[in-house]
Amino acid sequence: MKGEIPLFIRKSVSRKVTEGLKWCCEKRGLRIYDYTILPDRILFVADTAWGSLQEVLGSFRGFSSKAVKKVLQSERHSSQADWMLQLIDKNGSVDRTGERNIWELTPVMDKLIKQEQHDKHAEMISNRMVRQGWVHKPEHYILCSSSPRHPLNGWIVEGIDPWS
Repeated sequence: MKGEIPLFIRKSVSRKVTEGLKWCCEKRGLRIYDYTILPDRILFVADTAWGSLQEVLGSFRGFSSKAVKKVLQSERHSSQADWMLQLIDKNGSVDRTGERNIWELTPVMDKLIKQEQHDKHAEMISNRMVRQGWVHKPEHYILCSSSPRHPLNGWIVEGIDPWS
């Protein structure tokens, strides 16, 4: 979304988004290899066990956008939540149903073919918060697959099997 709202610094919002990612892993075949949830976006290396990645991400974006707005509306007593809702209403992209969305309508997707490409993207994703000065090591940022305590623990696919 234009305006880059730091939605994911709110624990309630990042929890709802990780629940949506877990659901997509279990029910839609999403396979996440590496990820980082930044204050205003999610970066990950992923594919699907079945179906189209674009379709799975589309359903995730639809679910999570509605869920995040509901969380913020339930926390309207917070001036921060109210401010975020106002920015979403003003700057959010409009989806096909006419609703304001927290995500950009077209995600940026790169197709990774070689293991070197995967490794490069995984390192870039893991080190993003280090480069921004939030933490000294990737494993110190809890919303990152490098952290031993990350919220998607148990849902991350270890390694890439090019034959799957």
